[in-house]
Amino acid sequence: MLEVKVNVQALELAEAITALAAAMRGADIAPIQSGAADIPPPANPTPPQSAVPAAPTTPYAPSQGAAPAAPTTTPAANSAAPVTPSSVPTAPPPAFSRDQITTAGAALIDAGKINELMGLLNSFGVQAVTQLKPEQLGAFATELRKLGAQI
Repeated sequence: MLEVKVNVQALELAEAITALAAAMRGADIAPIQSGAADIPPPANPTPPQSAVPAAPTTPYAPSQGAAPAAPTTTPAANSAAPVTPSSVPTAPPPAFSRDQITTAGAALIDAGKINELMGLLNSFGVQAVTQLKPEQLGAFATELRKLGAQI
């Protein structure tokens, strides 16, 4: 990135802008007033971004005796198959015991959330924690957490 710092007065602003535009075009123009001629060129000008040579498009062929360069590949070339939710390994959900769920439910009752707890039991089609199927315990525990239970 080319950074240019210009310290000019308000009247010299137009001259500085004109000189900058001309410098960017590579053209020499006469200054509007004599003040623009007093602006020194940058001490160490850097070439514009387009002057930087582009990366070669042909692969590098090392000379004999030189160590071969490591091949470069894009991340897309390294992936064998697209990642889908079913292909990502996941940890099994934590197992909850009925005792843990009962203790968490009791804490909700103590917090005055008995109606919410009864509604949750009804949403699982049961009237008590003891009627939950083993495969329902994890989902029920998740819903208890949403109600504020510590489990």
